[in-house]
Amino acid sequence: MSSLHRILDQLEAHPIIAAVRDEKGLEAALLSPSAIIFLLDATLSNVKERVRRIHECEKTCFIHMEMVAGLGKDQAALEFLHAEVQPDGILTTKPNLIPAAKHLGMLTVQRLFILDSLSIQTGIKMVQGHHPDLMEIMPGIIPKVIPEIKRQCQTPVIAGGMVSTKEEIIELLKVGAVAVSTSREQLWQL
Repeated sequence: MSSLHRILDQLEAHPIIAAVRDEKGLEAALLSPSAIIFLLDATLSNVKERVRRIHECEKTCFIHMEMVAGLGKDQAALEFLHAEVQPDGILTTKPNLIPAAKHLGMLTVQRLFILDSLSIQTGIKMVQGHHPDLMEIMPGIIPKVIPEIKRQCQTPVIAGGMVSTKEEIIELLKVGAVAVSTSREQLWQL
């Protein structure tokens, strides 16, 4: 089974991704039923230890490239993460990092900020051009965008950002998101 299929199976079983912003959040995520963790906060001095702890709990870890203090946003940073930290994948707003990370065997999530109709079309072109494994659409509270993007891209969609209720999660899953990422710890337990 490919790594992407394993991730999709994990998301089907538990479609809520723990988006971790600090040490307290990491502790809660490790104890939660969430199988996948988006590490949104780390430094060069603690990122390896955080990933090790996530893997010890048999959870999948994606590191947000732009949120690791002291880490560049280039090929050398990817090579460092791959060799020294060994996350399962990366989360990034930088489309140029997607092919390089995939070449290293890492899973990829392209994070897209949807502000208007132009950003939808720009995001679709980025995904079609760089082929991430998954895309995360932000803010996640706009469910009407998901079907439009799914019609034009075959990439599975994660909704993230500003999701604060169980009802919002249900709605996002109904319109076609494979998962919802949230930093609200109480929602990780759903």
